[in-house]
Amino acid sequence: MSGINAKIARIINEQMELLSEAIVTRQYEIQPEIWEPYGDKGREFSLRDANHHFRYLIEALTESDPTIFANYVAWLKQLFEGLKFPPEALTKMLECTQEVLREQLPEEMSSITQEYVDAAATRIEHESLSQSSFITEDLPLHDLATRYLDALLCGERHLASNMILEAVEKGASIKDIYLYVFQRSQYEIGRLWHLNRASVAQEHYCSAATQLIMSQLYQYIFSSEKTGHRLVAACVGGELHEIGIRMVADFFEMDGWDTYYMGANTPTSTIIQAIDSHRPDVLAISASMPFHRKTLKELIVAVRDHDTDGRVKILVGGYALRSSQDLWIKLGADGFADDAQQAVSLANRLSMRAL
Repeated sequence: MSGINAKIARIINEQMELLSEAIVTRQYEIQPEIWEPYGDKGREFSLRDANHHFRYLIEALTESDPTIFANYVAWLKQLFEGLKFPPEALTKMLECTQEVLREQLPEEMSSITQEYVDAAATRIEHESLSQSSFITEDLPLHDLATRYLDALLCGERHLASNMILEAVEKGASIKDIYLYVFQRSQYEIGRLWHLNRASVAQEHYCSAATQLIMSQLYQYIFSSEKTGHRLVAACVGGELHEIGIRMVADFFEMDGWDTYYMGANTPTSTIIQAIDSHRPDVLAISASMPFHRKTLKELIVAVRDHDTDGRVKILVGGYALRSSQDLWIKLGADGFADDAQQAVSLANRLSMRAL
């Protein structure tokens, strides 16, 4: 990260509330017909969202990577479409953001933020609004995944559970159920929420139900013959999206590893304590939100400083790390996995290499 970028990121972070207020006020003045119908509660949400936008811009500046902010704005474009906002709402938001930054920052700094905002504007100009379903006919267990998600969207957790247990009894691979039913349905409910075709309540229900149904399969998962390898798995501090790392831990159990799963929002100090207590061969860490990368990097540094003999291999994964193929190297990890099966395969290779 360049010195000037770090300074800009720090200033924006310190003045975020002031900057967000200025942007929202300007948007309301320019486009009252879009925003005023939502009343005081709508303005409260607009201020909250403006802060969120800045967190992504700060992360992009911190990493000197405009694509982080551009990818986020592309995601916003689809969200705005799902909410039936007119296209000019997002365009004007970007314009107001840069106008306020130009007024509040020295020219040398605002010229840099202009590059990041322009990259986002260019991205959405060419971004298609179409997004295909994550449950496609060419994938294994397509029919089960479709019926499973339909049941959860209707609030029929028991029906969904019976579908899964029946499929297992008939010989379906638990790994396939994880990858092509649980994972794909999670992706799909996120897509549907993004397009305003599913509610927040449905998204939360789907995640909670899936985790409960996963636990019903543990009689099969924890019966694997042990290999002697050990794993500690957790979400980085502040990260609340835990179902992915839980799937990873379960895949390691199915592969014969002894696992210590710590769940969401795990402080660095707690992870280091777990390393001391359980002496893992591999530490698996997940981060979904890009603005958690800084915490992830700090965690990796802390683990390296503590694990002076370099015994613990660190694997990272999650949505926050997918924008760049070599980001895991910059963070100081030993590898990156895009899903649970990749994580197990990579961990086994690293463990063999360490012998």
